[in-house]
Amino acid sequence: MPDDQVLEKSALYQRASRDLLKDVWIVGTCGYPLMDWVLVPYTHQNLTWPQNAFNEKIGEIQGVAKDAFARLKGRWSCLQKRTEVKLQDLPVVLGACCVLHNICEMRNEVIEPELKFDIFDDEMIPENSLRSAGAAQARDHIAHNLLHHGLAGTSFL
Repeated sequence: MPDDQVLEKSALYQRASRDLLKDVWIVGTCGYPLMDWVLVPYTHQNLTWPQNAFNEKIGEIQGVAKDAFARLKGRWSCLQKRTEVKLQDLPVVLGACCVLHNICEMRNEVIEPELKFDIFDDEMIPENSLRSAGAAQARDHIAHNLLHHGLAGTSFL
């Protein structure tokens, strides 16, 4: 199922639909739509310098999240394959794995190299990738500020 459809079926989406995520940005990949609370990279060709700077920063943030999920899946092999758990019990299993993972992280427990898990993301750009003109303006404003206030890298130059 494409990322945008998974999102639309999530509890997070329901909370956002009820305006419970005010003044919060969730960073997503290009597989998610740009919305008032979901910030995604620019996907069109011939990006401007601010847009490149923005995509670079978003990529850094996505890298942190991807690494965290790789460690989570590396620690708990039950998350690496199709589960045998009943659908209604799945949130409890996932929650338990996340809690135990966070305890390991807080204790700085190292994952053995052979347990490293590579995350594969088969991103598909959604048909309606822009759901909010206000979000597009906010993203442009953030991109501008990143470059013009010295908060962006320069690897795209």
